[in-house]
Amino acid sequence: MRATLIRLAMAIYPAPVRDRYGAEITDLLTHSTRPWRDIADVGRSALAEQAATWTWTRTRPQLRRMVWLAAAPLGFGLTAGLLAVCGLMLATTYVKDAGYDVSPALLGVPIALSVLAVCGAIVAVALPMPRQHHLVAPFLTVPASLTAGVLAIASLPVAGDVLGGPRPATLLSALCWCAAMLTLGVGITVLIRRGRTGIAVAVLVAGGLATLELTSVLYAIAGRPIGADWVSVFSMWPLSGGGVVDPPWFSAGALKLLPAMLAMCTTFSLTLVTAGAVHQRKAGAGAVHQRKAGRPA
Repeated sequence: MRATLIRLAMAIYPAPVRDRYGAEITDLLTHSTRPWRDIADVGRSALAEQAATWTWTRTRPQLRRMVWLAAAPLGFGLTAGLLAVCGLMLATTYVKDAGYDVSPALLGVPIALSVLAVCGAIVAVALPMPRQHHLVAPFLTVPASLTAGVLAIASLPVAGDVLGGPRPATLLSALCWCAAMLTLGVGITVLIRRGRTGIAVAVLVAGGLATLELTSVLYAIAGRPIGADWVSVFSMWPLSGGGVVDPPWFSAGALKLLPAMLAMCTTFSLTLVTAGAVHQRKAGAGAVHQRKAGRPA
């Protein structure tokens, strides 16, 4: 635990300070007799050093990227909505021409497929982004910006009603999602920097699925007090809003589009954070190799 906190504290320092004094500070913290207090002091000093390096020239590009990230959920929703409408039109036309009735479960299939298609496109777009754009602390800025975008959509008159029902439930679910993504992002970043990529991928998949399930449960609980058994609460899947799963105490259709939106945002956030951590690890390994190659024999 102490070693993990030390690495997190050192990661906050600007790269020049970390490269020059990182080993010395780490050694002092490792052998400290009051480690928790010293780690907190080092974290505060690191934040002060980081703030001292920021100028308007450096801040402006980051603000632009954060605004772009905040607008990403709207783009995800519009793209998935367009694909879902096209899929619904094709499905209903084909089924009605065949003489069958259109059931709610059938209507949910194009919606789920559109979300999955957008998630695939998100992965393809997010993977090369860390090499093209330098984003500071993506494990923090990406979830925070996406959450701001989701809450902005929820505050709109018509779009907010389509996204979710009760505003407090939407706010609670989005904030819990942000906290979960922040925790997962930190864990994945630390694991990848330590070379444990396989474990990081397992944490990414399991943590992402658990986050989607739990945020849906929290939304349902906040939207309507529980009036039935707790076991049925955990039977909901985030993409089951088309009527595939319908617990007796809460209609899955009442979840609306918030779980699907968070599924797309989860894909984007975890993919971007993972790709950024891998890129930083490779860049750090390359810099170390160059320094060693430049040393005299």
